[in-house]
Amino acid sequence: MADIKGKNSQTARDIFRNRLSYNAYAFAYEQNPAFAGPDTIQPPGTIDFWWAERIFYGKLSTNEISEPIEPYASYMKSLKSKKSSTRVLNFVADAFVAFQKQFLLDIRKGNLGLLADDPMLSEITAEKGYKSITGAYRRYQQNNLRIFIKYIKSKDLAKNILNMDDFLRELNHYIVNVQNGPFTKSGFIMSRYVSPLVSGLCIELKNLPYSEDEKKIEFINSPNFKHYIRLANQFGFVVDKNVPWRLVADLSHTKMIEYAQVYNSEVEDASGIVNNFYTQVADDEIENLKLYLVSMYNQFAIQNPTSLVETHSHSTTTRVVNTRSKITLEDLNSCYSDCKWLELYIRVRNLETGLNYSTPAEDAIIRVAKDKQKTLDTREAMGYIKIKFSGVEFYEGSLSYIIERDRQATSGKEDLTPDEVVKANSRSIRKVFF
Repeated sequence: MADIKGKNSQTARDIFRNRLSYNAYAFAYEQNPAFAGPDTIQPPGTIDFWWAERIFYGKLSTNEISEPIEPYASYMKSLKSKKSSTRVLNFVADAFVAFQKQFLLDIRKGNLGLLADDPMLSEITAEKGYKSITGAYRRYQQNNLRIFIKYIKSKDLAKNILNMDDFLRELNHYIVNVQNGPFTKSGFIMSRYVSPLVSGLCIELKNLPYSEDEKKIEFINSPNFKHYIRLANQFGFVVDKNVPWRLVADLSHTKMIEYAQVYNSEVEDASGIVNNFYTQVADDEIENLKLYLVSMYNQFAIQNPTSLVETHSHSTTTRVVNTRSKITLEDLNSCYSDCKWLELYIRVRNLETGLNYSTPAEDAIIRVAKDKQKTLDTREAMGYIKIKFSGVEFYEGSLSYIIERDRQATSGKEDLTPDEVVKANSRSIRKVFF
């Protein structure tokens, strides 16, 4: 029997070895006789959401440009148990309740050798569900703000910031040279900081640590586990292979589509679900960016209410104390057009996606976006920007990345790393100049 005891407290080498063991043997016959057969790497009814583009499941649109999305809060529905209450998308909640009732009925009947006293799976309850992207992003922003203000203080830069123009200059330098991580909401959704629970498609039956493989094996070895997978699949769910107590709505499953059609009769497939139950994050990015900048500047102004400006003329030194006033969104809009924010947004997206367009290419994107904003409107400009920075193939771990990495592993040393090759291909596909 494979010894699977991976946990985050181990050394990197041990974690790597144990994660491989889990992937290969967690569902193998020697671990659990219920899973005898060839499909131990990917058992029926399960899916590996740590593999390639699957890590973005429920976070991206299904249109051609694959852009970040979030579920409409108004479409959430509560799932209550004796100990907790959580929410998921309404059609997912309905599917889960139906699954839950059938599982309980099967337990009571003693069907298929199910055990009513199984400590892991004698009862199906929703312990975790939807986690708000907006809430998580707001907390992330506040942390970024604290770090930025600390940076300003450590570098004694406050004296250089007399107005919003000065503030934006220092912020831009910070984002380009210092910040490690996403800045926009779109970048945040695509990052490692965001749980799959933000999709509104996931339900977790246990509040167990994700990093401890022994807990996962204990759950998998439940006598009721095989029935749990089979029945969940009948109601339109798949089981997350790496978090076996997590159910994920399969949007392509006929049953799940039927549950979604109760709330929107026009839904015909997975794309229809995404189009009707989710909103595209980038549509509000410019307004979100402006609100964030107002908040950032005002926090800075509160902590640094005055500035001392010295001027020297011959032997005379003049000192003037300037007061920094808080600003409003209206103040910002009166001083700057959306063209200003489009430029900042593009430069930030170029950094946080890692696409790294060259300076001439980046300038070209900015020029075209500004032209679209002036001749049409901001929404059209954002639509253009989405095309330039959308997609997942350039993220490390994508299928494109895996293929290129494996190709180089067999062909020998290359001038460019797999990451550089994939990003270069991604930039060329997007045809910057038109």
